[in-house]
Amino acid sequence: MTQAAHCAHGSPAQEGASRAQEGRTVARSPPRFPRRATASLGTAEGRRQRVSETPALGTARTSPSDAAARAHGPGAGRSRRRPPVRRLRSLRLLAFLAAAQGLAGGAPARADTIFTASARTRDFNGQGLIPRFTYREAGHTYDGAQQERDPLDRRLRTYVATLRGVFGLHEDVTLSLTIPAVVKQLRSRDATGRRIRLESAGLGDTTATAKWRFFRDTELGGTTEAAALLGLELPTGRDDLRDGGARLPPPLQPGSGSVDGLLGLAFTRVGDGGRWLLNADLIYRVNSEANDYRFGNVLRFDLGGQLRVYPWRYERYDQITLNLICELNGRYAEKDTASGDRLRNTGGLTLLAAPGVQLIAGESFLLEAGVQVPILRHLQGPQLGLDVAATVGSRWLF
Repeated sequence: MTQAAHCAHGSPAQEGASRAQEGRTVARSPPRFPRRATASLGTAEGRRQRVSETPALGTARTSPSDAAARAHGPGAGRSRRRPPVRRLRSLRLLAFLAAAQGLAGGAPARADTIFTASARTRDFNGQGLIPRFTYREAGHTYDGAQQERDPLDRRLRTYVATLRGVFGLHEDVTLSLTIPAVVKQLRSRDATGRRIRLESAGLGDTTATAKWRFFRDTELGGTTEAAALLGLELPTGRDDLRDGGARLPPPLQPGSGSVDGLLGLAFTRVGDGGRWLLNADLIYRVNSEANDYRFGNVLRFDLGGQLRVYPWRYERYDQITLNLICELNGRYAEKDTASGDRLRNTGGLTLLAAPGVQLIAGESFLLEAGVQVPILRHLQGPQLGLDVAATVGSRWLF
């Protein structure tokens, strides 16, 4: 063998080791394409090919299909070498971007709006507890859209603490149960002008609701969803409380005493990778009669938007998130009936503006607060109209 041939092929021991290494490489990761017969191992092209096929040199790049073949191939049980540093950095970068994208689209979307129903059935709408406290005050009398003087000088304050449990039965179906505790206080004057006060307190009516998401369309940076809502309000609250020996009127009782039904639709749109969210709902409540009194049916229609204002761009996956919320909440109530007769001073339309804020402090906890202020009233007959409502609460995801 000449000196040139010896330099081209190397020593027999080196050549044998190289061929053995090539055999292990071929067994471990079969080539996707057959080798070119024109590329002889003794040529420069052959040396380049041999270098590119030798994993020990650390220069080979492995495609996903080669990795899968190596994982399930004949050499799967052998020890594997650690990937190059560059590849590790790429994998870490991809993992970080995936986590950031998941939070960018997930954190605000998990929270949803405060008063408007959502079509989502996952995250904070999946399995969790939602405690809330709401304060409502009505201290002015309206007939149609006009405010009138109330000779009885009435003022009604309502305090409601609710605990809502949500259970994700399926990725497209959630069940929820809401249990309220209610306190109602009415200050008024009697015929002589003497100040009187009526008060009731107790457990309210429990509401069970099922949500079925029947439509979902996911695209890059956005999701569109629609869901059907079906609910039942059960008469778990007292409806026979008395004050001074006299039975309180139905609007002052903690419970209604009737079984009522809910039927509705909800729509959700998430955009810009989760930076903003839009919810809309349409819910109709059918009330039944109890104790010769029937509250009028109620149509609820809401539109709510949410915008993530901090962070504008995620720098790490565990950042605190701040959302601003703006909603329009509408409610139209039919007239109540007593002993089959429609009551004149009941029912009407109320439209509320509802700004709010949410703070997401972790993967499974958030705080929220919102205020509802009437911007339009059209009440049927002189009656107390809502002046303001404020809600604070939190959500625990489990």
